[in-house]
Amino acid sequence: MRVYRSQQLIRPDLQAHIFSQDLLDNVRNLKSLCPAKTKFCAVVKANAYGHGISEIVNILMRDGVDAFAVATIYEAIHIASIAGKKSILILEPLTPCQSVEEIQFCGRSGFDCILSSMDSLNYVRQALRETTFTLNIHLNIETGMGRCGIMPELARQLMDEIENCPNLKLAGVFTHFATADEENLSYAYEQQANFEKFMNDNHLRDRGILIHAANSAATIKMPQAHYDMVRCGISMYGYYSRRMKNPPIQLKPVLKLQAPITQIKHIPAGHPVSYGRSFVPQRDTTAAIVPLGYADGYRRCFSNCAKMKILEHAVPVIGRVCMDQVILDITDVPGVQLGQMVTVLDNRHDSVCSAYALADLADTICYEILTFIHAHVNRIVH
Repeated sequence: MRVYRSQQLIRPDLQAHIFSQDLLDNVRNLKSLCPAKTKFCAVVKANAYGHGISEIVNILMRDGVDAFAVATIYEAIHIASIAGKKSILILEPLTPCQSVEEIQFCGRSGFDCILSSMDSLNYVRQALRETTFTLNIHLNIETGMGRCGIMPELARQLMDEIENCPNLKLAGVFTHFATADEENLSYAYEQQANFEKFMNDNHLRDRGILIHAANSAATIKMPQAHYDMVRCGISMYGYYSRRMKNPPIQLKPVLKLQAPITQIKHIPAGHPVSYGRSFVPQRDTTAAIVPLGYADGYRRCFSNCAKMKILEHAVPVIGRVCMDQVILDITDVPGVQLGQMVTVLDNRHDSVCSAYALADLADTICYEILTFIHAHVNRIVH
């Protein structure tokens, strides 16, 4: 399969600092909740939740990870040379939308793939018919998520078909929880009961296949759902899916995003700031311009409400966030210098510019704040 790669554009002055030891400590703490035999699958889809997929996989290869999960074939191809012999699970089901060449590449590379329909199974079977490849298949059982899962009746048919196909091997069966991050876990337990029924009805524990269900939240809150493997994404990067008052383990954010001050200027009282004149200072103001905006992943809705940090000083964003510039009020911060780095996204949960704080301002979740960080931001591994 031919893979085309364009020369990657990086902005060296926009710096996402990745703290390796915090990542590895988060993995170790999550694994401490699981039985020793439970495998750990690191979810690195969406550019490793905005952290940088190559950087994160390289760090995780040092210790403690048994497998990686990605969203697409293309992500799997990207990390294959880094991941060595570790399993790579592609979470997006195979369909006739993928080319025969791509299906064969998955078989040749040993990727673990998902099938979600009989049409897809027939297409994959035909794609592999003239090859010697055996493709590892996982089936996502619908237990209440209502997304890509397969209803139990169809899953049984697919298992029978896989058993009769020399190019396919049933390697795993799993499900995905819709509400494991909520305080009320009753629906998550209902999903688990549905999953248990499917496993018992089909004697899956006796078939030597990998059984998995727990995402980050279930890994932390539902020990009975750990099974043979857990799939951790957001918590590996230092976040609880939702804030927890008394978490059983401590997680440390892995990423700090910084950018330099490129201009310092005086804005007189009454003079409007940025597009739409949405901010008019009531006092003479010293302003700093930071070369980062919504094209870099810093959302426009942070206009006039978010804060950044200069050392330990919280400074407000004033005026509209532009495509590639933000204006800060630094009037009350002494000694600010051109080129000084500003913390845009902090690696402390209690910070005014933590992912949680920014998510609250944007009425979203911390996942979205992290994955918005543009690929051209310079990832610096510590």
